[in-house]
Amino acid sequence: MMNDKTTILVVDDNEDLLETFAMILKRRGYEVQTACDGVDAVDKFKEQNFDVTLMDIVMPEMNGVDAFKKIREIQPEASIILMTAYSDEELMQTAKEEGVQLIIQKPIRIDKLIEMINETAGNQPILIADDNTILQTLQSRQMVRK
Repeated sequence: MMNDKTTILVVDDNEDLLETFAMILKRRGYEVQTACDGVDAVDKFKEQNFDVTLMDIVMPEMNGVDAFKKIREIQPEASIILMTAYSDEELMQTAKEEGVQLIIQKPIRIDKLIEMINETAGNQPILIADDNTILQTLQSRQMVRK
């Protein structure tokens, strides 16, 4: 196992989406593991740390926000990107209170996702809302930093 690869955990109860994300990310050179729900994700974190976690918010068993809280107990500096196809204001508010900053709205553009993974790897946990103004702000911040 090569240690220089970014390790990513993808968590989603939609198996097709899970497999698609895993395949795309592996092709981009990332080391990828998958989990089908929050409980599975927390169990994986007990075994190893991941550079970035992409996690759906709405899942059976344990939702992404509850899993986020448990993962942060195991690895406080975990970089977690939460994704949602729904606009659940209450869950998003809870996530923000737990320390998440931004939320990705599905469907997700892969190029933007890759950008965010690279930006997030090794940084603070982020909850990303894929709103064009937010992405423009992120892009302009990246340009300023260079």
